[in-house]
Amino acid sequence: MKEVSIHVGKRIRLYRKMKKLTIEIFAGMINKSKATVSKYENGDISIDIETLFSIADALNISVNQLVDYENPAALNEVDGDAFAKRRTGKTRYYLYFYDGRRGRIVKNIIEVQGVGENGVYDANFYADIEDYSNCYNCKFLYHGTMRKFDALTNFNFENQNNKVEQVFLYAINSFTHNKSMVGMLSGLSTQPILPAAFKVLLSPDIMEESEEMKEQLVITKEDMKQVKKLNMFVINQNP
Repeated sequence: MKEVSIHVGKRIRLYRKMKKLTIEIFAGMINKSKATVSKYENGDISIDIETLFSIADALNISVNQLVDYENPAALNEVDGDAFAKRRTGKTRYYLYFYDGRRGRIVKNIIEVQGVGENGVYDANFYADIEDYSNCYNCKFLYHGTMRKFDALTNFNFENQNNKVEQVFLYAINSFTHNKSMVGMLSGLSTQPILPAAFKVLLSPDIMEESEEMKEQLVITKEDMKQVKKLNMFVINQNP
């Protein structure tokens, strides 16, 4: 299947760039030519199993992180059960937070996949993307899990380029017709590298990046009053 080779190639390119490896350097690490690696990344040729393991070893990742492709056609064979399709296929969430250092709303994508065991699902977090059409063009990549409860959904992630960073996200499930959820994302900031937390909006649909969204994401005077009173940062359901 051409789609599998394309998927694996995109993953290889993403991890290689995350490691700040040029094609020339990476080709030498796996004893292949630059032209061959380029064909791998473009999905022009299939990769044998031995080479696949060599690539994963060079990138310091598991093979599963390269071959997590799911056939869309197979999802249509689940007896027309929309819930079953959602559970077995990939579910995409759009995550937004406001970066006050740069004065902009940051776009992110979370992909949840697989059926999950004991209610725990595999999840990928593509952080700070440029556009929604290519989540592989992101500044940071995290792998982890999602678990959904009645009131809350939580995510635990690990930075694939810097194992010291763990990201935790708690979102308050919506009980209204509004599908978006509010929550808190905590991890490490960059420049300087310090623990940080952000208000976030999480939605199964792309949201309009507007002043109204910004107002929901910024820390308000009321938030600061609550911090002083409780000595903790608490996210309300309706920011």
